[in-house]
Amino acid sequence: MNDPVLQDIKDRLNVADVIAGYIPVKKAGSSFKALCPFHSEKTPSFQISPQKQIWHCFGCGEGGDIFGFVMKYENLDFKDALKILADKAGVQLPSYRPENKPQQDEKELLLRINDFAARYYHEILIKDSRGKAALEYLKNRGLTEGTIKQWQIGFAPDDFHALERALLAKKVNLQDAIKAGVISKNERGQMYDRFRGRVTFPIYDYFGNTVGFSARILIDDQKSAKYVNSPETAVYNKSKILFGLNFAKNSIRKLDEAVIVEGQMDCISAHQGGFKNVVASSGTALTEAGLIQLGRLTKNLKFCFDADQAGQTASRRAGEIALKMGFRLKIIVLEKVSAFAKASADAQLSINPAEAGKNQWWAKDPDELIKKSPGLWEKAVAEAIWFLDWQMDTAEKKFAQDPVEQKHFLSEQVVPLLGAIADPLEQDHYIHKLSTRFLISEKTILEQIKKQAAGKKPELNLVNQNIPNGSLLLEKEILGGLLVFPEYLSEIKDRLTVEDFENTEVRELINSILLGNTGFLELKNSSLAKETQFMVESQLDELLGNQTVLMKDLQKAFAILKIGAIKKRQQQLQNEIKNAENSNNKAKLDELNKEFAQISGERIKFEVLL
Repeated sequence: MNDPVLQDIKDRLNVADVIAGYIPVKKAGSSFKALCPFHSEKTPSFQISPQKQIWHCFGCGEGGDIFGFVMKYENLDFKDALKILADKAGVQLPSYRPENKPQQDEKELLLRINDFAARYYHEILIKDSRGKAALEYLKNRGLTEGTIKQWQIGFAPDDFHALERALLAKKVNLQDAIKAGVISKNERGQMYDRFRGRVTFPIYDYFGNTVGFSARILIDDQKSAKYVNSPETAVYNKSKILFGLNFAKNSIRKLDEAVIVEGQMDCISAHQGGFKNVVASSGTALTEAGLIQLGRLTKNLKFCFDADQAGQTASRRAGEIALKMGFRLKIIVLEKVSAFAKASADAQLSINPAEAGKNQWWAKDPDELIKKSPGLWEKAVAEAIWFLDWQMDTAEKKFAQDPVEQKHFLSEQVVPLLGAIADPLEQDHYIHKLSTRFLISEKTILEQIKKQAAGKKPELNLVNQNIPNGSLLLEKEILGGLLVFPEYLSEIKDRLTVEDFENTEVRELINSILLGNTGFLELKNSSLAKETQFMVESQLDELLGNQTVLMKDLQKAFAILKIGAIKKRQQQLQNEIKNAENSNNKAKLDELNKEFAQISGERIKFEVLL
């Protein structure tokens, strides 16, 4: 690509505006700052300079221009990032289309073949008499003409060579069509259409390219599979594809939440009903590769898989992967909202009052619920429960009469999930909750977590494990503030304790500052001290020397640190209070309750500063 083209794109796009399209950014003098999307942090270390048209994170060291950001955030190669930014800038990229087909990129060729097949099947559905029954079927399922067109739903006629003839008429090499997955070849070398007598749902990649199909049988002959999908090809890897993500990605970013359903019809019905942040696993297991794509858009997920055993198993398996990757995960419970429907005739929730006294219905999947009552689906999504709470509810309801099986379920299904939680504070919360709800000692739960984790290889995580975590970055920022600004120390010294810090080297420096040790000057010249001073001085430089604003940021950083320390102590106190209650130690109980009330008041004071 010629440098003038790249420069033209850079000249037309502001780096701050491009990045603001992905993550929240805040003005900081002539520059901008944000929480880094490439590692976990609580205090912004991600700096954006519109003047220099670059970005840099002082926390993890990543940096670059607009191309580097889009490549890393979207997990794309340069070619795809260039397409996105050229489109944003309104720049026409040079077209390179070799006339000699062997020189053409194979993936581009396979995408064109799949795109042709999608358009061919769609035309048959809406304009050909062979598609009449399929079109009637889709309309009976509640799909509008606009939805059918948007998703380019089609119909593959019950003919072994219909698409084959259409491809040959376009002079497409059938060997390439086999590679694309739309034509198959039997053991005798005879070619035939892979999809026949089926409604076709094109499968799109992140950018909206047709990479494959999922085809549903129209007339069930009790012999054929309900769905036939495209095989793995050079452009279609089912573990990396989430159905509907190309349509949902902007809404997911905007709402900071993704809803994952099981089937294509569930997903399409949701979009038709106005719920645009929905994607489908398309009947395949939700994988880490698929979740990585969502992780670039949001860390908040809600599952709504089928209520049968297979759906519950899929939820449990995908949930463990999501927890390990740091997602905040909830479950949409259709049974709960269906029960509500049985007792309600609220017209505002789209329930027909005239139907209230008749036999009530039970929604078995999102597609059915949305068609009957979009309002109830919205309610179900809003009232989704935390994934681990759902697992505990399952244990309580399913094994209410069998304590032995209940404990077995908790040990086999729930405890491994606790070990998968990435956030230690959240893990402590659920260990305590499991302990109190099922009368299991926290020590036993911790032992089980360690036992089940022993010997397992570390799981891949969205967060780079080679970079400092958010807690350490926070501690470094506070240390840097203390080293650079004596007045910062005077403001927080009365509330500053060494125990608030977890990193050993940071604690040593903090302790020296508080005690005024004679060896402090030597410590101040350590690599850690210099690093933290550079962090704070760089922030001040980005603020154009506005020390007042920087001091406010440092005060907030200290408040966040204190709140974290208080939360840990509150967890400890809750356990000690429980033990005191069990031993009927009234004096100890009064003492612990007094301390809990005291630190809770302190926590409120610090939370006001945020």
